[in-house]
Amino acid sequence: MNVTRLLPHAVIVLAAAAANSLQAQEFVPPDRPAAPPPAQQPAAATSGFIIGVMGFSTRAGAQINSDNQVVLGSTIDIAQLGVPGLRLRPSFEVGFARPDKSLALNLEAVYRFQDDDANAIPYIGAGIGYYDNSVVKKGWPTFVLGFELPYGRTMSWLLEFHALDKLDRSRILIGLATRGGGS
Repeated sequence: MNVTRLLPHAVIVLAAAAANSLQAQEFVPPDRPAAPPPAQQPAAATSGFIIGVMGFSTRAGAQINSDNQVVLGSTIDIAQLGVPGLRLRPSFEVGFARPDKSLALNLEAVYRFQDDDANAIPYIGAGIGYYDNSVVKKGWPTFVLGFELPYGRTMSWLLEFHALDKLDRSRILIGLATRGGGS
């Protein structure tokens, strides 16, 4: 399976998803006054170790420098590690193509530079991972770099660079993430 042949199809799917995100304004009949918008309170950043679901994402992309795979994956932010913005994030990614398939399991500490209600949230992280395909089965350090852009009140688009095996296997991923569960 050649990733470059799948790229036009992936662009069409992403364009359709973006078109679906356009929202209409709420219709207000002339005989009813418009309700004032609800007051939005800024989220208070709480320090300390907190366990809970603070974010969740699903994403797709491609492994760009080794094995030429199409990749599907997911993450979940399960804990705040002492300071607002520093989260523990397990993730998995499944690759399809050459070799037939691969599985990457990762546990990373990710620092988000902005609160969840910011217009853009850049993040960086590092951790450990396990990679398994028909040829390679081993653990290694991982590195993640990305950002989120708002899609709705509690959702955001994400674009992420995920490096495995000391940058020997790099993945570019795009997807949707929840927002607003923590810092």
